Amino acid sequence: MDETSHKQDGTRLPFNLARLFSYVSLVLILISSVILAFFIGRTIISNVLSGQQEYALLLADNMNRQIFRKFTVPVAYASGRVALSDPAQYKLLDDVIKSQLHGLQLESVRLFDSSNTVLYSTIASEVRRTDLATEGVGLVYQGKSHHFDILSSIPYVRAVVTPVIKDGTFLLRTVFPLTVDTDFKSVRFMGNPDMVLGVLEIVQDMTPQFRIAIRAQHLILGAFLLSTLVLFFLLNFVARKAERSLSRRIEHNRMLETQLHQSEKLASMGRMVASIAHEIRNPLGIIRSTSEFLVRRNKDSDQTTRSMLSAIYDESCRLSVTVNDFLDYARPREPRREPIAVRDVIAKILAFMGNQFESSGVAIHLDVPQDLIVNADPDLLRGAFINILINAQQSIDGNGDIYISSALSPDGQILVSFRDTGPGFSPDALKKAGDPFFTTKDHGTGLGLPIVQSIIQSHGGSLRLDNAPEGGALITLSFPRPPDADQGSKP
Repeated sequence: MDETSHKQDGTRLPFNLARLFSYVSLVLILISSVILAFFIGRTIISNVLSGQQEYALLLADNMNRQIFRKFTVPVAYASGRVALSDPAQYKLLDDVIKSQLHGLQLESVRLFDSSNTVLYSTIASEVRRTDLATEGVGLVYQGKSHHFDILSSIPYVRAVVTPVIKDGTFLLRTVFPLTVDTDFKSVRFMGNPDMVLGVLEIVQDMTPQFRIAIRAQHLILGAFLLSTLVLFFLLNFVARKAERSLSRRIEHNRMLETQLHQSEKLASMGRMVASIAHEIRNPLGIIRSTSEFLVRRNKDSDQTTRSMLSAIYDESCRLSVTVNDFLDYARPREPRREPIAVRDVIAKILAFMGNQFESSGVAIHLDVPQDLIVNADPDLLRGAFINILINAQQSIDGNGDIYISSALSPDGQILVSFRDTGPGFSPDALKKAGDPFFTTKDHGTGLGLPIVQSIIQSHGGSLRLDNAPEGGALITLSFPRPPDADQGSKP
């Protein structure tokens, strides 16, 4: 793994931990929310059940009083004994009990004797059965004041996740002793006034109360889940945004660091090149002037001598151009800025070099408005444009076209584009074309585009290399738009 991968892993590590922490927190909060919701739900059920039990005791006590006053006492005085096998007595008891059940959510009411036989039931088929007595009946006969049982057809946990809970799912069974009314205990009535005359069993439907408790539990759980998800997505959003921001900063710093290293390397190289070029230029000037003098003086000499002297002069001129390129790159001139029309600069170049392009079969197509103004040094800008046009001509290597156009970028930059119909840039050339001394030509110095880039950057602009969609190389120069210049027409 290279250094960049290590840096990226180091950058992402804290945010991967933050994201892991957010997911773990989400799971823990969800689990704790479910547990807390169930605990609150059970607390609500417990409170509801406690209230219903108090209500059931009041109901059972009232029913005990009504049975004693409206049935037991009248029957005992009229007949001398209570015998529910008598249809008239059973009908009277049934009327007394049903008068108490009006408007109440009761599933059933039963009366048991000491032998656990059902003496009375709101369900007629249960009368005389001996298999319906529960543990509570025996406990009441043993002296317990009352007994409660919760009856459910499904577990509570299942009821929480059941969409529709049917009536009768949850029942409260209350077992209560039938005794002598407290108002009659001072009167000797039927022997012992504290004796248990029978056992009253009341079964209430608590499903509506359980529905309310489960609905409250759902609301609590939903509120917890919603708040948890909001916090989770907020934390995740902040972590992702911070990660992207930090990644951009690190990438920007890495780019600046690369540019700094490149600048330091190029500065060192420039100082070395300037020193060497300066040392070469003086003797090279002597060689060139001497060879030029000898060529003029030996016009009548033999052909071999003239050819050798001409070759020395031509090569010294070519080497002089190369040395000047080195010096231009090593010691770039500070631009003298003034408002100039881009079209005028290109027109002067074409007026000077038009014949050269025509003779090589290259046609120039200029589509730049006259009022396109930039603040630039005309000499430096002319040199940059000439470099680009010559490179395009050499790239076409035969008949072809060069298109020069302009546009405005969305951020207000002035764009001047040069597109040729040559083969374009190779992938390797696109990466290295701006590097000094990189060239694909047999006799090139590799300083043409770096010099152009240096000139454009000195004007506050930038250079971008691409392959045009139509084919060929595309070089785009970007210049800051002059704040006071009138760009009346769109570029």
